[in-house]
Amino acid sequence: MSTPKKFRFGSTPVTEAIGDVVRRGQSGKGELHYDRVDLDRIEPDPENPRQLQLTEDEFARLSDPDWVHSARALDEVDQRTRLLLRLRDLADSMIENDVLEPIRVFRHGSLYRVAYGERRYWGARLANLKNIPARISDQRPANVRTLQLVENLHRDDLDLAARMRNVIAVLGELEAEGEATTERFGHLVGMGERNARRYCRVAMGPQDVLDAVLNERVVRDLAVAASVASIVDDSRRLAVLANLRSGMSLADALAAVERAVESPKKQSRGRPATKVTLGATTNAAVVREIMQRVLGDEALPDLEWDDYRSVSKAWKAFLAELERSL
Repeated sequence: MSTPKKFRFGSTPVTEAIGDVVRRGQSGKGELHYDRVDLDRIEPDPENPRQLQLTEDEFARLSDPDWVHSARALDEVDQRTRLLLRLRDLADSMIENDVLEPIRVFRHGSLYRVAYGERRYWGARLANLKNIPARISDQRPANVRTLQLVENLHRDDLDLAARMRNVIAVLGELEAEGEATTERFGHLVGMGERNARRYCRVAMGPQDVLDAVLNERVVRDLAVAASVASIVDDSRRLAVLANLRSGMSLADALAAVERAVESPKKQSRGRPATKVTLGATTNAAVVREIMQRVLGDEALPDLEWDDYRSVSKAWKAFLAELERSL
């Protein structure tokens, strides 16, 4: 997939993919206009997977200069505190420069809900602004989940479960338009083909893997979730998930399942072995995990890991190169 060209939207460079989402949202329900909206008439969207849900205590701490100074002086802070301090930084910037880019809101009863820009909304409140620039829709915009995903997906404070819920909602919107493909999804949100394929594999894959991501939160890494979702055999996949629940790494969980299903082999008689037998597996996820651990993410071949012929060729080439390097 080629890298989308960049252009300017408001005061911030964004990708063509994001612009596509914005245009699709603008062409949806309701008229769109620009205005400054009083903050007391705006509320976060409760269905946004990145809803910050600031408590009164957190808001008070962020308004206390002594707490902020002490927190910034710490060598290490937890993820929630990092998020709060970034909000404080945003609020301080708004005090100096106002809000540089409008948020997007839509009417909900007598109030407005945030379609995207919730961090700016909270930042403006912390900065004690009375109102905020906003693009306003009379009704909930089309593809609102996609708009939120574009803004949220690459933030490091959104865990896999929250990202996956948003991905599922976006794929639902695309399915309603007959466009729920990996290529379309990746282009729409400005994502590389490999990660787009991983997200779609998990979102459209076995329910047991989705439950492990969304409900149990046993699986917190996208690559791990995609590898497990690619295991076609139900009993093996469930066994791998059980091993992950016990605290095993993916490699150990896969190896344990392979050992359990192997039939005992009789000790051969005759001449001593002259070479090591590497064994065989029908689970491409095992091959992928070994290659990833040796090569790293960047050098891992970009394969369709359910195409066993391609995986076998890549594995042979990997072994040959590894043997040459020793």
